Amino acid sequence: MQKGDTQALESKLQADELLKLFIDLVAFDTRADFSSNDKPSSIGQLRLGAYLLNMLSRLNLKPVQTKEGVIITKIPATSGYEKAERLCLLAHLDTAPDAPGNDIHPSLVVDYKGEGIELANGNVIDHDLSPDLAHHIGEDIVVTDGTTLLGGDDKAGVAVLLYLIQHLVDDRIVHGPLTIVFSVDEEIGRSTKYLDIEQLDSDFAVTIDGCERGELDVATFNAEGVKLTFHGLVVHTAVAYGKLKNALKMMAEFIAALPQDEAPETTQGDQGFYHVHDVLGNVERAEIMMILRDFAKDGLARRHSVIEDLVDQINTKYGQGSCEALFVQQYENMEQVLKDQPRILDYCRQAYERAGVKVIEKKVRGGTDGANLSCRGLPCPNIFAGPLNCHGVYECLPVPSLHASFEVTKALVELVALGPDGSNVPAGADD
Repeated sequence: MQKGDTQALESKLQADELLKLFIDLVAFDTRADFSSNDKPSSIGQLRLGAYLLNMLSRLNLKPVQTKEGVIITKIPATSGYEKAERLCLLAHLDTAPDAPGNDIHPSLVVDYKGEGIELANGNVIDHDLSPDLAHHIGEDIVVTDGTTLLGGDDKAGVAVLLYLIQHLVDDRIVHGPLTIVFSVDEEIGRSTKYLDIEQLDSDFAVTIDGCERGELDVATFNAEGVKLTFHGLVVHTAVAYGKLKNALKMMAEFIAALPQDEAPETTQGDQGFYHVHDVLGNVERAEIMMILRDFAKDGLARRHSVIEDLVDQINTKYGQGSCEALFVQQYENMEQVLKDQPRILDYCRQAYERAGVKVIEKKVRGGTDGANLSCRGLPCPNIFAGPLNCHGVYECLPVPSLHASFEVTKALVELVALGPDGSNVPAGADD
């Protein structure tokens, strides 16, 4: 079983500019915080945003940062391609709240042999935990020390876009009008609330926020977040009979009443789920944070109703006001929009072929910025950035996947500039 090597990583960074960009980015703690009302939800996203503003300004671009922390930069078309279709590319700055995102210590597994990887703290990534790892035998793979996530979701996508921009500003890549967006708080479902479709001024968009090499996400869940609050009544235990109401017991009853065969660990494919991801509390007050997911809108509505019914049951048993639910719409399935407006998917398929990457079209059991953008009128599929095992301490990044993501993105930009039939070539371009 192999282990990561920090010296091997340092050596590889000397010759790999794209990987160096990525490693520099993971030094920023940008963990999103669902409990925060700040915009963005964590200060680290603003710090990374300031870093990007400086980098983009040094490339003679004019990036802007919105009051919510979103970075937007426009890149004028290559001369002669000004009338090409307008493309928007997006990646997000935040990382998932599911695992720590500070003090990340990356290292490199060189020439993976296929026998699993032991992380510095003793955790093991094997093919049972991560079946996709078997596809990367012979490749160099970036891992953590096992105490944090890596941040490939979505700093791999951010790195790809930064590297692309470096090649765009001097016209090494032919391109039409481009808008590049680095969004915030994607992981907690707030990102597209901070995006103005008119400001993006694009015909279609693509997020670079997928996982395994070759993935092209053409559908997503419909998604809601739910915060449940349970209100107890504290009475001294000596005289508690018939009076005390324990919020922790209410919470436990609620969780036990959820459909046990409709959780992430018991569903797959097109099946939706209920997922409790955080709890806190005491006898007086307890809270549940959970998410609802379903590919069908009526399926999500059914799950919403199930939660409301369980709230009613708690209130009937313990008294009105004992349980309250706050629902937050997070994102919608983009599948039908992309079927109705398939032009950008056609470009994506051609880009995979041009980059020599086999395309794997997927219904992703999650969501992207593109889900809500599509449903707001801007068709926006999602292409892979390369990380595996996202949102946890087993996250890793096969280096060739990061480079393949860049090649697909580069090909996409070129193909959109050339137009659907490849004929948008200005006079004299081949002279």
